[in-house]
Amino acid sequence: MTAQPADATLTLACQGTTTVTTMEDAKPEPISMGIIVNFTNRTVQGFGHPGFGGLMDFPVKITAWNEVTVAFEGKNQVIEKSINGSIDRVTGDMEATSTSFNLKTNKTLSSTSYALKCRPAQRMF
Repeated sequence: MTAQPADATLTLACQGTTTVTTMEDAKPEPISMGIIVNFTNRTVQGFGHPGFGGLMDFPVKITAWNEVTVAFEGKNQVIEKSINGSIDRVTGDMEATSTSFNLKTNKTLSSTSYALKCRPAQRMF
């Protein structure tokens, strides 16, 4: 059986918190973001920063998926950033970590964790 075109891409509206885990005494901050899960290309996208014209938003490879979980992980050496996490396809819970690193030393510069609740949505335009 083949997947229907609507099943190939999943658009999620996610709300929750983000915490800079490398900052002492950091408190969770509210966040709302859109995530695109593309099963055809096997990518997850949406962890970028709008202020950079989308340059920080790179597709992250889906490393595994089944009926319950989608796992993803990827690294962009140009902007020295990595992202990994998972989405529970039943509850909509997503956990992810975004890490900025120094390419020369491979040292972590900052790390941010996401705890999100996502629901299916349609793009606005």
